[in-house]
Amino acid sequence: MPKDRARKLCPKFIGLYKVIESNPETSNYKLDLPQALVNQRIHPVFHVSLLRPFHESDNTLFPDQTQPEPYDFGLDDKHEWFIYEIIGHCHLDDGQLEFEVQWSLGDTTWEPAGNCTDLSALD
Repeated sequence: MPKDRARKLCPKFIGLYKVIESNPETSNYKLDLPQALVNQRIHPVFHVSLLRPFHESDNTLFPDQTQPEPYDFGLDDKHEWFIYEIIGHCHLDDGQLEFEVQWSLGDTTWEPAGNCTDLSALD
């Protein structure tokens, strides 16, 4: 969820996603997630307690009700992010260097060193 919005104003559930696999032993379902969620590294398997069935609205009872806008999963690729702090670093098994970066909006991610070559924080 976006960091600049009040949690109570954010949607509790998003999307209508197709179930592509079910596991009755563990009550887990694998969903066909949009690429925007995959890019944010959202795992596609969810427990049944986190899912809700979709009920289409009745146009005769609620004639002026519009479909909710698709959820905005973040800023566009042209938006420039600012680094608040480099928290740490690690070397992966293949020798690649990654930095743990805390962004100005509050997110913390691991970024490959190749993405961090122009950072003034590394000077």
